Amino acid sequence: MTLLCQGSGSVLNFQTENGSVYDYKTQSLTKSTSRTTTTHRPFSGSANVEIDGGSVRMKLPHELVPSMSSPQDGWFTLEDPLVGDKEITGTLHLNAFNKPKVNIDRMTGQLSLASGFQDFSANCTKIEASAGPKF
Repeated sequence: MTLLCQGSGSVLNFQTENGSVYDYKTQSLTKSTSRTTTTHRPFSGSANVEIDGGSVRMKLPHELVPSMSSPQDGWFTLEDPLVGDKEITGTLHLNAFNKPKVNIDRMTGQLSLASGFQDFSANCTKIEASAGPKF
């Protein structure tokens, strides 16, 4: 079974500002300053989910894929998947530091993915493989 999940989320965004302090008495720069702030940057996108028995894999929006990750052809396999009648749960191992929890409610079609680095919520629809091309 294949799902197309369209939604939105946010990812951590780091910004660094550099500056200098000017001393009007000596008419010179007296010190340099640097400040880093962390914000959440919103995005919208779609994810694909393939469910084959007890195996689940996901293709994520590019905003969610860390630069230090190794998906297989763009797909991440859900670790410890639980494919139940009412929900699908598991963990995505994106890299050593980023392992978001995934939950797909099979009754409402709502997907949620969350970790300390990002979040993504989407509405999923089933893609009928036998339906043929749309155009």
